[in-house]
Amino acid sequence: MNFEVIVPDEFEDEFKKFVVKLDKVSRARLTKEINTLEKHGTNLGMPYSKRINNQLYELRTSGQQKVRILYHVNGRKIYLLNWFVKKSQKLPIQELEKAISRLSYTYHS
Repeated sequence: MNFEVIVPDEFEDEFKKFVVKLDKVSRARLTKEINTLEKHGTNLGMPYSKRINNQLYELRTSGQQKVRILYHVNGRKIYLLNWFVKKSQKLPIQELEKAISRLSYTYHS
């Protein structure tokens, strides 16, 4: 059974601008990984997805631009909360904090 992947309305324009700025190959890989996430949800594991904490997961793409998307799963719905191009080994704390803030905003608005 498929999952529904959602970019909250408040962040949709920002997400679209991010995707457009990616190189063609990275954009294609990201689309492929989102489709795979939609199909497998929480059963998608490494190297494509990694659990960050009890509320957030990280969707991972490889290639010249290593795109990361932090997301939350609620039932059959997957909320894409933050996205960035990975530039270091560790998950940047400001990116994690942004996802947590957006998660709180999504459920309280």
